[in-house]
Amino acid sequence: MHPEISRFCGTLGLRAGAAMEPRPRSSRLRSVFAALAAALLLSAAPGEALAEDGQHTVYAGQTLGKIAKRYRITVDALREANGLKPGQRIHPGLVLVIPERGKPGARPPRGAPGRAAALRDGPERSRGASAKERAAEAGPRGKGSAKRDAKADPRSLPPSKRYVQRPKRPGWVRLVRGAERLDVQLLTPKGRLVPKSLPKLSRLMRASPTASIPVDPRLATLIGMVSDHFGGRTIRVVSGYRPYSPTQYTPHSNHNFGRAIDFMVEGVPNTVVRDFCRGFRNAGVGYYPNSTFVHLDVRSDKVYWVDYSGPGEPPRYEGSRGAVAADEAARDVPISAEEEVYGSGEPRPTQPQSSNTTGTNSDAGRGGSEPQRGVGTGAPTPAPAASAAAR
Repeated sequence: MHPEISRFCGTLGLRAGAAMEPRPRSSRLRSVFAALAAALLLSAAPGEALAEDGQHTVYAGQTLGKIAKRYRITVDALREANGLKPGQRIHPGLVLVIPERGKPGARPPRGAPGRAAALRDGPERSRGASAKERAAEAGPRGKGSAKRDAKADPRSLPPSKRYVQRPKRPGWVRLVRGAERLDVQLLTPKGRLVPKSLPKLSRLMRASPTASIPVDPRLATLIGMVSDHFGGRTIRVVSGYRPYSPTQYTPHSNHNFGRAIDFMVEGVPNTVVRDFCRGFRNAGVGYYPNSTFVHLDVRSDKVYWVDYSGPGEPPRYEGSRGAVAADEAARDVPISAEEEVYGSGEPRPTQPQSSNTTGTNSDAGRGGSEPQRGVGTGAPTPAPAASAAAR
């Protein structure tokens, strides 16, 4: 019998004995039933529920929230009294210490069965609990939890996402060409071009102090999109505007009209930059595995090519479409332009390696892989056998 009921009945018995007056049987029964009903109501009243010996045994369907509500205590106080961490599950049969309201309560002694069971992450879930209660029991886990987990180990991401970052200043671009540096806002927060930035960009992209033309606005927009995609990393310009020369391999080069740029993004493999640029509409993308840059231009269609030649060498295009699609050969880019970026006689920086090194001259792309060399290591990437036959 509940201690409160026993105490209440005992009090009634003492009072009845002290009265020393006989009562009819029906009257005594009514008194006993009234006492029992009052005791049950007392024990079931919310806020007055008491745990037997200060403990509670969990049964199926209960959660920490339900138990805390039953004893009019907070979930945090219940966790603290039992050494439970946020998100730790409870299961049927677990013995919990119920602290007194307003007090943290004593934790169970070290090694006690209740504590050992509480610290064990059992696979059971409280049956019958609502989704909201289970979520509260599981602890805080926001919508960005998966992103935080991936951020903790970026190597687990594919190369196409590993180098993607949110820029601190969207639309702002940092360009470096030799000793020149330019920090300029090319795009608005909504991704629109800032026209007043074009003269500064055109100056940086000039061929010489006396040879300069305005940069195509579409090209400036794409440069801003590349910068934002890779978190505002520094863009090193290898070549921009180049006046027409009778010795250039491609007579229709977009470099002659301010519509092309050869560049690299610091800390990002050229293969990753190449793959992102190939997503642009009406743009030409050239990949040069044995050089230090990626080519990007604006045009009326979408093309892609691979040139396995190195600086100063005749072009070695992959596939039959390479010579038709290419905007420039690697030898069209003066060696002095790369020396201007990296310094004369200095070794070229080693490119970060990426597992995605597919390259093809078709717009849609095809499967396959090509060896990625470290730039400046002296180990050129050989052209596929098929391209040699095409030449």
